[in-house]
Amino acid sequence: MGEMIEIRWHGRGGQGVVTAARLRQEAAMEAGYFIQAFPDYGPERSGAPIRAFTRLSRSPISLHSQVQAPDLVIVLDETLLGDPAILEGLKPEGWLVVNSGLPPDRVRARARGYPGRLALLDATRIALEVLQRNLPNTPLLGALARVTGLFSLEDLTRHLHHHLAPKFGEAIVQANLEAVRRGFEEVRIDPGRIPAGEWALEASTAGMALPWFELPRGGLILDAGNAVAYATGGWRTFRPVVEMEKCTHCLYCWLYCPDDAVRVAGGRFVGFDELHCKGCGICAAVCPPKAITMVEEARVMAGA
Repeated sequence: MGEMIEIRWHGRGGQGVVTAARLRQEAAMEAGYFIQAFPDYGPERSGAPIRAFTRLSRSPISLHSQVQAPDLVIVLDETLLGDPAILEGLKPEGWLVVNSGLPPDRVRARARGYPGRLALLDATRIALEVLQRNLPNTPLLGALARVTGLFSLEDLTRHLHHHLAPKFGEAIVQANLEAVRRGFEEVRIDPGRIPAGEWALEASTAGMALPWFELPRGGLILDAGNAVAYATGGWRTFRPVVEMEKCTHCLYCWLYCPDDAVRVAGGRFVGFDELHCKGCGICAAVCPPKAITMVEEARVMAGA
């Protein structure tokens, strides 16, 4: 990697994308690097795709644009791999780091046949086991330390302890440090099969937020009632699954669903609108007979 290292982070709202980017840069600053860390998102809700960008260098950084030619791309949710924007501009000698428990060939197939350097970590499994929450950011920080070699595990955990201890109890702090340690130790490296310089995707500005001077004036909502046109089901990290033999058709799920994603016919539950269900889990929480369980979206997509 060159003197300046640029990283683009992809994840979903609520997974700690921005927090992970910031924590890593704070650790870099303590190690003597000049740093940048900034997000790119609008008013999205939990589950919506978001990005963050980081740079670190031993010299002052004069560049202040979004990262378009990253040395590393970090993907906190493998369901995003089908988006062509994930790999845009990734350098041939760069790294794709993915939160996934799948074998490398399956991940490469999902990532448009990506042949370069790949690092895989089942960070969601680690987070659920250690933190009891789907927060894969801290395990991936450990994996990133292992892949780049820029920080030792000891330096990273020392910084995290310093940052987290004033805000959380010791049990939460130690759980996060354990998640980082496991990420460092359990990351799987696949070097790929392509010489440097033979593969690259051009950087593109497609999908980037408009600069302020191109935004329409007035702030008016000209096309009200258009939520149905947006496939927000792609925001899910978990999806509801129903055991119909347990369902009593009480319709509590329909009553409490904030997105009107429960389908009802003749006073009976008939399914979910998967195009718009964001996987918030409210239906499972209010279901009296516990007929609804939340299943990780990546496992469903993998056929698990």
